[in-house]
Amino acid sequence: MQSEMNVERKDQSQNKSRMVIMMVVLGLAYFFSNFHRLSLGVVSDTIQTEFQLSTAQLGLLGSALFYPYAIMQLPSGVIGDRVPANKLIAASCILTACSTLLFSVSQQFSLLVVARMMAGVATALVYVPALAAIRRKFGDAVYGTMVGIMVSLGQIGAVCASAPLQFLTNVLGWRKAFFIIGCLTVVLSIGCWFFIDDNKNGTQTKQKKENAWKMVVQPFAIALIVWFFITGGSRLSFQSLWGGKFFTEALSMSADASSIMLMCISIGCIVGASILGSISDKIGSTKTVVFSSLIFVCTWIAYAVCKENSSRLFIGAVGILLGAFGAGGFTVGFSCISLFAKKEYTGTITGIVNFFTFLGSAIFTQICGNFMESLPISTSRGQFQVLFICFAAASLIVTLFLWGCGRKMNGASDK
Repeated sequence: MQSEMNVERKDQSQNKSRMVIMMVVLGLAYFFSNFHRLSLGVVSDTIQTEFQLSTAQLGLLGSALFYPYAIMQLPSGVIGDRVPANKLIAASCILTACSTLLFSVSQQFSLLVVARMMAGVATALVYVPALAAIRRKFGDAVYGTMVGIMVSLGQIGAVCASAPLQFLTNVLGWRKAFFIIGCLTVVLSIGCWFFIDDNKNGTQTKQKKENAWKMVVQPFAIALIVWFFITGGSRLSFQSLWGGKFFTEALSMSADASSIMLMCISIGCIVGASILGSISDKIGSTKTVVFSSLIFVCTWIAYAVCKENSSRLFIGAVGILLGAFGAGGFTVGFSCISLFAKKEYTGTITGIVNFFTFLGSAIFTQICGNFMESLPISTSRGQFQVLFICFAAASLIVTLFLWGCGRKMNGASDK
């Protein structure tokens, strides 16, 4: 009897260890996904000068990752419900490595765009399959917490895409920095193959697939999609490209100071994702999303009133709050999917929602520059003020829309 108990304890210990390793590997895979989405914000000035790019070309380069990323959300969700996550995410890492190496050696603007598009396709095969694997492995009771842990680990990639990347490019140059990152991603693919535990072998029928699509036409689901499009699109476009321009041009910061402000946003993302994920498991995901979104609206207003002589401490604090409640709400928003989607459709429906999130990111990244240039305002600060006010207003409207639909939702099991 004692021997059997010891064996059982050993098995439980090994299982917990594998679960921890699985979350670390998933977090590292998401690390590179976040890194590549946001890395251009730090090196954009250098690349713009080296390749003599216009503002429109820079916007195109910034959005080149987001469009394929958005488009790939639909197939990645369906594939993620059928193909084991270890194989899918390992393949993603290999393709990400190839795109990073191509980016590091590109001598033409067109090749830079191609490399960013490849990165968009590759990194799209991480988040949605990972969420589906986590829900199947850990269940709904701790889903928000586990997603928060993975996102927090992944957001370290966003931190590294700010001041640390700026430091690395200052020492090695942006080309060598990206070459090293590409090589590290190859190593990660091996860990993904062996340590992600997901034995899903999809057997959905045609009728079931049709039912999965019907789930996203519910009012609450539509409101959630619109909310992701606006709030996710505005935050990611700012964090990935236009935030760097705001800090350097509108607030006259140096490139190093700008990278620190971007890092503040990423640090906030780490804190918010982990804390709000746990809170949502206790008080309910809808309530948590609405609360975080209202704070998120306030951060855009705070940025709008910032001036060149504003306290750097204040600007950094606003960035932390933007990241904490923007990414935190973003994380919990995906937990809301469990309110109307069955486990076997998590990947498919998450992919649909994520498609609109990054479609918003691509559109916002591309049009923000043209929008500001079209304003009858000559100063960069004035142009950004109008942009932030528009961000705040749109985010507030969609948050109230989501809150109203959440109250009226029938059959939801939210706390």
